[in-house]
Amino acid sequence: MASTFDSARNDFTPLWATPVRRSWMAAFLLFSMLGTTGCSGCFDPAETLEERQARLAREETKDDFEPPKLNVLPSDDRRTQLNRVKPGHWTNVSTLMKANNFDFRGELYASTVDSNNNPVPITDTDYFFSATRPLALPKGQERWSDLLFYPPLFERNISQSRLFACDLRPVGGGRPVLVDRLATARMYPQEYYMVVLASASDEYQFLEVTDVVRPLYPSLTPEEQAPHYRLVLPKTVDRVSVPENSMAWTSIAYVLWDGIDPALLSLDQQQAMVDWLHFGGQLIISGPDSLDRLKLSFLGDYLPADDGGSVELGQDRFQAWNDEFVKTEKIYESNKWQELRYEVDLRAGALRGSDLKLRPEAQFIPKTGDLVAERRVGRGRIAVTAFQIRSPDISRNWKNFDSFLNGVLLRRVPRKFIQTDDEQPVNAWADTYGTNDPRLVTSLRYMSRDLANLMPAYQRRDANLIQELPPGEPTPDMTDAMEAGSLPDENQIAELEAQIKQTEKDLNIDAFSGFTYDNQAGVAGWNDASGISTAARACLRDAAGISIPNGNFVLRVTAGYLLVLVPLNWLVFWMMGRVEWAWIAAPVIAIIGAVCVIKLAELDIGFARSRTEIAFLEAHADYHRAHLTRFTSLYTSLSTTYDMTFSESTAVALPFGRGAEAFSNQSRRFGEGTSEVRYHQEGGDIQLSGVQVASNSSTMIHSEYFLSTSIEPMFQWDTDTAGSGTLTYASTQTLHDVGVIRRNAQSNQIEVAWLGDLQPETKRELRFGKADDEWTLFDAWTDSPVLSLTPTDGQVNLRHLLNTVKDVRQLKQGETRLIGWTEEDMPGMTISPESNQRTIRTMVVAHLQHADLPEPQADANTRRFLGQEPAQMQLMELDAIDSL
Repeated sequence: MASTFDSARNDFTPLWATPVRRSWMAAFLLFSMLGTTGCSGCFDPAETLEERQARLAREETKDDFEPPKLNVLPSDDRRTQLNRVKPGHWTNVSTLMKANNFDFRGELYASTVDSNNNPVPITDTDYFFSATRPLALPKGQERWSDLLFYPPLFERNISQSRLFACDLRPVGGGRPVLVDRLATARMYPQEYYMVVLASASDEYQFLEVTDVVRPLYPSLTPEEQAPHYRLVLPKTVDRVSVPENSMAWTSIAYVLWDGIDPALLSLDQQQAMVDWLHFGGQLIISGPDSLDRLKLSFLGDYLPADDGGSVELGQDRFQAWNDEFVKTEKIYESNKWQELRYEVDLRAGALRGSDLKLRPEAQFIPKTGDLVAERRVGRGRIAVTAFQIRSPDISRNWKNFDSFLNGVLLRRVPRKFIQTDDEQPVNAWADTYGTNDPRLVTSLRYMSRDLANLMPAYQRRDANLIQELPPGEPTPDMTDAMEAGSLPDENQIAELEAQIKQTEKDLNIDAFSGFTYDNQAGVAGWNDASGISTAARACLRDAAGISIPNGNFVLRVTAGYLLVLVPLNWLVFWMMGRVEWAWIAAPVIAIIGAVCVIKLAELDIGFARSRTEIAFLEAHADYHRAHLTRFTSLYTSLSTTYDMTFSESTAVALPFGRGAEAFSNQSRRFGEGTSEVRYHQEGGDIQLSGVQVASNSSTMIHSEYFLSTSIEPMFQWDTDTAGSGTLTYASTQTLHDVGVIRRNAQSNQIEVAWLGDLQPETKRELRFGKADDEWTLFDAWTDSPVLSLTPTDGQVNLRHLLNTVKDVRQLKQGETRLIGWTEEDMPGMTISPESNQRTIRTMVVAHLQHADLPEPQADANTRRFLGQEPAQMQLMELDAIDSL
């Protein structure tokens, strides 16, 4: 049977030529294509040789370091933040850096320089300041690093530009690998930060245009037109841009808290805020979204109220506001004069709020309809609102919100608005205070920085007391005292007393509790001219710092040497039967004796080095941390460079200003130029190095830090209905000559209670009596060798310091203050090299009870007193002004 045969097919025909094979092969290829399509979508196309070479070239030319991002804290991302700093206030700078091509270990080096890149010297010293901190940069990773530095005060040219210089240097020194200069804008004395920590911070920008934050000013100088507050709205996504060191919070007046997670703040930031509160900072909490979050936080123990649940706040809840903060105004509107009242209007709907459950230590602020509670925290305060502060019905639609903000939320004195010559309304205070007085802008106070220098007045009072001493009492040589400058000459008494009266009048002690302010730093700035600083400087100079050996010392040393050299030497070798060896031992004994004499003389007269220190410790009841200020005088007979190491992470230190009447000892020895003193920060350890002291001279150092005296509060104070009190003292130092003074809350009389020595871990009952003399207060203070009217031989006298803190005019009604001293060294500081001769005295002041805050008052009038709303700058205009 014949078979079919395809003549076109042969042995060399491809396998897929048949239909069946072609079908299978097509299916296989289709399946393969589907698989490879997905893979090609996941990977980039293969890099060509040219592309690879271009990529490597780009990587090789990439800068080793990204340009650093420097921000002065507190800060936010708005254009209006121009790295503003207050001269004389320690400032926290946050730096973001990145190494691109390798791991890098080095240090940040920062200083304040002028426009010519020259270091700016510290006022009234022979030094300029630099700050350093170690820094590790892993390749390709961004790292934040915070650096604390000090912008010095201006001396003559206050318009001189200041730059923050930041260099990145290798470990061990060498040329900087990165150099950056950050221009800073000067903040004026009345300018302070108002920081808003809110989850919706942008909704608080309305505060920028209020006449509380930016008062209405006439067209005067830029300084007089500067706002009272610089509003800062930090983003709170993963970190909060506020300082971590308590000493860098002095430029912050208020913090407004609304709904953020307190855990976003680092432990150091939390501690800094609590320190700041106890010394006068004010925290305002918008209650509905914050109280529950804060209840278990670091602020939980200080809250004035708890959240009792959500409530609706209707029109009736705000009637007290309308009665107190709303006035009938004569307004020109719709081409006619009308009498109008701008009240809180909630007819469109009630506000969401909180039912505030008051804690025992707190109170509702009067005249607020129980919608705002507050509690004293040391000298500071925490207030919480039952409503949302940023609610438009309260903050924007209510035209009297500024008066409520000023009197209730910020707790400032009432204002008034006056008319200028060009018929424009401007801000003023209802009382005769300066419009830009920093003491009315912030309540933050440190006694060692802010108490006024009234030493001439206090010396005059002591002079009168000396003249009244009874016959037979030891009296100082008045001629010597006058020649030494400690007492005025009789011919100058009338003029001096007139100056004293005028100074005290200008200071207004009754209104401001003896606190003053610096013309550049304002309040709470670093101050070498304050009352405490001036008194400590005088105490150090009176102490002299070195004692000369008397004749008894020479006789004792000579007798001891001769005793060993002759009879004892002979006796020893006579007993051995080798008397002739005594002649051989004599030179050896002479050498050993000379070494002993040198060592004994060094110990007795401070031949090599001596240290005299006056310190001031300020504490608040019911708080375990206190603010310690140390004024250390270092004397050396040979040129020495000192290093000071602090174990407290909040420590700051600088050379102590000489004072206006003194001249430089160092410049005569080291030349006319200034030398560098370096502030090094590494972890929790702080070091001030490079303090040069010329031979046979002394240099003084001013240092401050917060000291944790114990786990328990250093002082606890409880009073009973009869007016007596119970004091619990939990620190480790014994206090001497302790007296307690107070201004009675009911009678306004000065009362005193004497304790004497106060031992650690003790509880004492106090009974108060009327003070016989409001300047002497306690006769025991006059009899004490350390607190007496005149220095006693061998004692460091603290009379100048005592006078500064015992002035009863500083006490508000209801305030109680403890005063004492200790000779024990406070922990937290070591000095290298050590001094053989060391004398330390610390004055301790504890605020056992603060006066109650006065009732809030509405402004005397409104900015519309001329019949219309004055033109206010909008945010865009403010941005333009700030960028100039």
